Amino acid sequence: MNSPLLARDVSSPSVLVCAVDDVHVVGVWRSTLIQIWRGASSSLLSAEVNRIGMQLVTSSRDPVSSLFIVERGSPAPDDATRKSVASFSRDIVSRMSISVVVAEGGGFRSAMVRAVGVTLTTILPHSSKFRFVNDVSDAVRVIEPHLARGSGGTRALLDAVEELRGKIGRATHSS
Repeated sequence: MNSPLLARDVSSPSVLVCAVDDVHVVGVWRSTLIQIWRGASSSLLSAEVNRIGMQLVTSSRDPVSSLFIVERGSPAPDDATRKSVASFSRDIVSRMSISVVVAEGGGFRSAMVRAVGVTLTTILPHSSKFRFVNDVSDAVRVIEPHLARGSGGTRALLDAVEELRGKIGRATHSS
């Protein structure tokens, strides 16, 4: 796996790509943090997500939301990454209007992702702002009431997700 790449050259006017490698992408669309895991995550990437998320919640004038997509092929995170995700929940999601986790793949795998998320949110002191769904369409409907007026709504958010999915594995390293 390549280390996360700050990728100004792969951003579009509508989506800011903040980190991308061969199996992940992290971007910001309007005031929504979007992260997509296609493969095994790392504590380094999770720490970068936390940095990006904190910067977004401290600088945005609009309510901030999070869309976290765990694709079918992404394995469970290791201990260090789980600790970083717990920090994300405690320190960043607690300052967001909503965070939606999409566990793609259905069945036992989705149940496992939800179980980890529910466990993390249960042990943390803030009221849970997490919602767990099985597909991106449901996720954007949950996020829709939290989007800023004039953002383009669910269609624009879906377009941003698809744009970001297309960036995974296509990072260009520039010197």
